[in-house]
Amino acid sequence: MRGVVPPPFRIAAGLLLAVLLSVVGCHVLRRRNPASPEALLKRADDMSWLNSWIAAEPLYRQAEIQFAQKHQLSRALYARVSEMPAHSESSAGIPAQISILIKDLKLPEARDPETRLRVLTILGMLEVNYDSGMARETWTQVENLALRRHHYLLASRAVGEQGIAAFLLGDMATAKKDVVKAWIVAKTADPAAHIRYASMYGTGLVELHKYKEALGPLNEAINVAKDTPGAAYPTIAITAKIGALSGLGKGQEALTLAGEEMERVGRYHLVEHLADVYQIRAGVYEAMGNWDQAVSDYRQSAQYAKKVSHWRGLTQVDGLLAKAYLHQGALESALAAINEAIEANERIPDELYFVPKNLAIKADIMAKRGNIKSSNQLYEKSADMLDALLSKVPTPTVERQLLSDLSEVYSEYFTSLSNQGRTAAAFHVIERARGRVEAQALTHHEVIAPHDPNLMEQRLTKLNFALLNTDEPTARGHILDAIYQVEQQLTPNSAEVDTAPEPVDLRQLQRDLRPSELFVEYVLDSPQSYALAVTHQTVHRYTLPSKDILGQQVMRYRSEILQQKNDQALAQQLFNALLGGIQEFKDKQTLIVVPDGKLHLLPFSALENGGHYILTSHLVTVVPSGTVLDILRHRTNQMVRDDLPYLGVAAWTTNSSSPSTLLTSIRRAVSGPDRKELVALPESQHEVETIASDLPKPNTVLLGSRATETNFKSLPLSHYKVVHLALHGYVDPVFSDRSALIFAPEPGLTDDSLLQVREIRKLHFNANLVTLSACNTSVGQIGEEGAANIVNAFIEAGSQSVVSTFWELEDHATTHLMTVFYEHLGRHEEKAEALRQAQLEMLNSGSPPYYWAAFVLNGEPNGSLFSAPDSNLSSRSIQ
Repeated sequence: MRGVVPPPFRIAAGLLLAVLLSVVGCHVLRRRNPASPEALLKRADDMSWLNSWIAAEPLYRQAEIQFAQKHQLSRALYARVSEMPAHSESSAGIPAQISILIKDLKLPEARDPETRLRVLTILGMLEVNYDSGMARETWTQVENLALRRHHYLLASRAVGEQGIAAFLLGDMATAKKDVVKAWIVAKTADPAAHIRYASMYGTGLVELHKYKEALGPLNEAINVAKDTPGAAYPTIAITAKIGALSGLGKGQEALTLAGEEMERVGRYHLVEHLADVYQIRAGVYEAMGNWDQAVSDYRQSAQYAKKVSHWRGLTQVDGLLAKAYLHQGALESALAAINEAIEANERIPDELYFVPKNLAIKADIMAKRGNIKSSNQLYEKSADMLDALLSKVPTPTVERQLLSDLSEVYSEYFTSLSNQGRTAAAFHVIERARGRVEAQALTHHEVIAPHDPNLMEQRLTKLNFALLNTDEPTARGHILDAIYQVEQQLTPNSAEVDTAPEPVDLRQLQRDLRPSELFVEYVLDSPQSYALAVTHQTVHRYTLPSKDILGQQVMRYRSEILQQKNDQALAQQLFNALLGGIQEFKDKQTLIVVPDGKLHLLPFSALENGGHYILTSHLVTVVPSGTVLDILRHRTNQMVRDDLPYLGVAAWTTNSSSPSTLLTSIRRAVSGPDRKELVALPESQHEVETIASDLPKPNTVLLGSRATETNFKSLPLSHYKVVHLALHGYVDPVFSDRSALIFAPEPGLTDDSLLQVREIRKLHFNANLVTLSACNTSVGQIGEEGAANIVNAFIEAGSQSVVSTFWELEDHATTHLMTVFYEHLGRHEEKAEALRQAQLEMLNSGSPPYYWAAFVLNGEPNGSLFSAPDSNLSSRSIQ
């Protein structure tokens, strides 16, 4: 009995044969008559395999004529349909071509398997630019037939095209799985596919405003095209790079590249690509404030898109045109443009990505025209569709990216409802976005059982080791590229795709608040921002300056603090803008802030009111959202309480041979990460041991070489009430999942000593308090939906509250503040008040904000750690 070989193995086994047989094919070709239709077809196929369809078209046409003369109708059909991609942007349009191909599939000559496979392949190529639902089905047929015909590289391409279609249909998990699978094969044996997937991935990153990250795959596509003889010009990558350069503030460079690209695609009459380049250039002009030129380019792009029935392109560009018209106050023109965008999307009803944006734009237009009822209906439909899209994401990182890109739907709906006086409804809407990832994780958190690392996890560990031990720039660049590729192949946990819980009701939040507490949720927008101030009895909305003005002031103030300056005027200015107009602030003693945008980087306690820091009059804490606060407060009594009061970790307790240890000011941050920066933190051992003496026993203390990532993760982490980590911290400003706490190195490759954000999420804590006595742990990627940082990862993992830092800290000052903090905790003071008292001591000693304002408590601020003294059991120290 013959065994059945599974398709993945058949693809892998066939790849080597495909590469080897390609060499044989070259020799065979040399022996053929170069004028024969078979030879013409082979030369054309070689060109089209590298996506050089325009160059191949004359050869296909000659082959078609000769095959027809010989009455080889199947071969003639093969050649004829292969001419189509070269004309897809300059002929009657993609729909007409798709209709022809569907009819061709019914012809008797299409029964030949190779011809049928070619017709399906061309059909799938055209459908990707027309209707993703159709394309996904067609590429599935291509994959199956290609496998039966042993065309393994084509089968791999078909998998990748299904992934691209899945992305456009909103199926993010399938998209990532399929595209990464095809990309791996392409990097090994298929340069043209490599160019395409790198281009498409980079384009997606540009769409998500991750411009710096996008340059990696886009430049990769461009370079592979340059190094591959005969490869088609990487138009998609070039167009996306224009957008990335503009997003990075390099407007003139983007315009130069756009001009070169327009000239090139214009020579070949590539109408669809012209539409894309005009659209991307319009965005460059918009970013530079040249709105008239932006509108002109958007209109030109829309005309080209309509010419070739490029519905997806028309859906996108007309939405952007409508927003540009809105900026100019041209409401009727904006309405006409957005209606055309929505009508275009009706031609591709399964594609969801642009629908929420466009519905929100029309809602804004209708509100400005006075039709509030219609506006509310459109906003609600837009938010519902966005919720549906977010429910299909594969990881929290992707969810944050989509929220950041599409969060204007929620913020604009909030503004509209609050302008109508519907404050409770407005709060509900903004809470659908705020803290969504954290609330989702707290509600559905699943403990990941210890397991042997899989192949990808092992490779990532080895690469992280190599990065830590390498300081040569070129080598580090290659390692970082390899890390990026491995990260794309990591399999997400099933728990990461659960739906978000229903946002907390405003009245419920009010019942959660103490009489002394003021809850303020910020919504930064342009031309105005807002603060929603909530107490246990009242709710008011306040109008603030625009997000651009506030963002600039926040970054200036941070810069002043980091230089250890005391800019009282700017501190007062920020107070006036953010809190000065909020009447409830005067009567409350506790301020709970939900930041937005750049406010995530602002130490509110260091704002000044009348010459005094508000730290002196108010207790200030931060929370991701009202929903998260409600979850944390109602799970307090449900948390597991065991007999393990304290876990303290200090890895960097001994001096290294690095010259950098001679620095007089030792900081708990690294920038690489780079092994040479991991200097000793002399105070850290004293810090964790002193804290142990202030808290009830028993306790666990990991010191020095025993403070490894492996030892830490092997402990019963969910049983500790307090976890204190005095370590080096690393923040990756681009790839948030790489931000990490750095443990002691260990022999072997079990763990890489980097406890990264992606790993923290998989742990399980019930800690009343986690203290991250490391640098920059409150810093990370800032999006409209919140901050992606180490703190949020610990909250997602179940921590009730987390103390973290806004910037790099000096070792000695950190230890002093921490020991004072825990002295107050040991006296059964509440967490946030204990931290405030430690900060006040430093303030009263004359220290500038740099030394005390960096510390912030995120999460549930109330409650003491221990309600009564525990039994005086012995501690255990692991050194």
